[in-house]
Amino acid sequence: MYPILFHLGNFTIYTYGLMVALGFVFAVLYISRALKKSGSNMLSQDNLYNLCILIAISAVAGARLAYELVENFQGFISNPLDFFKVWEGGLVFYGGLIAAVLSFIIYVKVKKIPFFKLADIFAPAIALGHFFGRLGCFFAGCCFGKCTTEPWSVVFNNPNTLAIPGQHLHPTQLYDAFGNLILFFLLNAYNKKTNRKDGSTFAFYLFGYAILRFIVEFYRADYRGGSFLGLSASQLISILLLISGLIILYYSKTKVSSR
Repeated sequence: MYPILFHLGNFTIYTYGLMVALGFVFAVLYISRALKKSGSNMLSQDNLYNLCILIAISAVAGARLAYELVENFQGFISNPLDFFKVWEGGLVFYGGLIAAVLSFIIYVKVKKIPFFKLADIFAPAIALGHFFGRLGCFFAGCCFGKCTTEPWSVVFNNPNTLAIPGQHLHPTQLYDAFGNLILFFLLNAYNKKTNRKDGSTFAFYLFGYAILRFIVEFYRADYRGGSFLGLSASQLISILLLISGLIILYYSKTKVSSR
């Protein structure tokens, strides 16, 4: 597709980086609007921006670290400074998600903010931001699918693509992208319910995305660090997230959230 959007002198604007940035901006805008509509004062506008910046840095660092350790270890050892070239792609979502959640937990603990109340507001935003990120993957060609004869297959011919060039492939990036978009709308609608329990939206995000990712993994062809019992590392993490979501839903507070 179009891994490189355009050049500004010696500076290259990568489509992947632009889409990730757009995902972050729209996610923050969504969270800000959702907080205002909820009438909650648990997080000021300044604290929201501080938290989002912390999450963004943690997510990128975690996603990049996971990529370097799992998919590019030898390259990382040879050129460790390439770790910082995030605009070229090479991010593992689950690494970013885990790092972001850990930083989120630390922040809300320090600020004494109800974890599940805020996590419920953030959950749809994660799916929305991920939608844009996967579109970036599609343009870059990373996270590509297996060869297929399906009529909706895609062919990557750009010389800078990260996908297998010239082959008809499953558009797994789009499967994941539009799955996340559907998940966003479902979570956003569920958040409007007046009788939901704190933590339930976040729980639904965890096992909703876990199921989506588990299925999409069967159609991916890019190397992701081997497999165990026929399952990829991402599928094993998906199983853990699904279980975590169910546990959170089961043990979420019985008290109805105040809106």
